Amino acid sequence: MGFKHAIVLWHFYHLVSGEALPSPTGRECLSERRLARRWRKWSIPASQSVDQALRVIFSGAYKPPPPACTTTAVTRNLKFLAAGAIAGVVSRTLVSPLEVVATVNMAAVGTVEGPIDMLTRLWALEGATGFYKGNGANCLKVAPTKGIQFVSFEFFKQQILFLKRWQNKAEALEPIERLIAGGLAGMVAAACVYPLETVKSLLTVERGRYGEGIIESLKTFVEEQGFCALYRGLVPTLMAMFPYVGVEFCTYETCRSIISSGGQRMTTIETMSLGALAGMVAQISCHPLDVVRKRLQLQGIGGRPKTFRNMFDGLAGISKTEGGRGLYKGLKPACLATLPSTGSSYVVYETAKNLFGIGSAGQ
Repeated sequence: MGFKHAIVLWHFYHLVSGEALPSPTGRECLSERRLARRWRKWSIPASQSVDQALRVIFSGAYKPPPPACTTTAVTRNLKFLAAGAIAGVVSRTLVSPLEVVATVNMAAVGTVEGPIDMLTRLWALEGATGFYKGNGANCLKVAPTKGIQFVSFEFFKQQILFLKRWQNKAEALEPIERLIAGGLAGMVAAACVYPLETVKSLLTVERGRYGEGIIESLKTFVEEQGFCALYRGLVPTLMAMFPYVGVEFCTYETCRSIISSGGQRMTTIETMSLGALAGMVAQISCHPLDVVRKRLQLQGIGGRPKTFRNMFDGLAGISKTEGGRGLYKGLKPACLATLPSTGSSYVVYETAKNLFGIGSAGQ
């Protein structure tokens, strides 16, 4: 890098960044190592010469990525977090009765009741409150889960786009890249809030066994089972979350990009239908892993035997003792819950994004 090129590039960097410009003859201005760091930060391929890069920059064809940690970036991420949290709470509360039926069916060994029969029995035994048992813990879990999922999804998409820009590839996400970003986002969110998932299952299946409230149940469970029991079934959960969330996000965003390719915005009905479709595809494809996860969470609780050592043992054991249908117990109520849940979730999320004035990467 020549002296003249270094001076031009250094002046241009301070022009677009708004930083105070030091003396053009100062040592800092001539530091090629510092210039190289800026070069990489802008994701300009190292193979380009200074003249080539400057021509691209001054032509307006190149847009340097925003800094990772600025007030604007943090505010934007907080908005994604809030939009996801609101969407999660609203959608889960709407489908809580079906969520209760699905959880009880997945945890059951042997013959299970149909959704209508179980809802009728719950109404007779516990009244309307029976439809919302565990919903407080569920909302407490879903709010951060959905928030972290959406903000992590945007983060991983941005990283993939930066990598593609560095490699001089088209700045459009492929379906497989959306699946990877969504899968990683699902794993991050699940790992952050997993203890609340365990408590939610306890309040749903073993109501009153460890107390009535979230805090009381959590305290009693840890005293009896130990702290590590809160993370029982974490590995299969992470393995289930990668394909589940990945497939859901991939299906929704890929179809959304196709529908919106002409520049038109989707209607509320289209958003709800597309969200429901994405949730249905994800639920059907990953339901066996969800069944094993519930069994691992609840084994050893309420007189249930500790039957399975890990996820693979659970898959093999359920298939052997209950047949292939055992891996799809609770699928019907789970799908019935997924349709309105994911549909309303994306409607609320897109509405919140519009209100907050934020847009998704890669669209």
